[in-house]
Amino acid sequence: MSHANAALTPRARLRLARLVVESNWTYAAAAKMFM
Repeated sequence: MSHANAALTPRARLRLARLVVESNWTYAAAAKMFM
């Protein structure tokens, strides 16, 4: 089981995908949010 705030949880992946798809962020810019 991963930590609840881990960057690769399903919730975090969904948030990353929404930034890219819905908000037109570049993948690199969105990924910086999770570093």
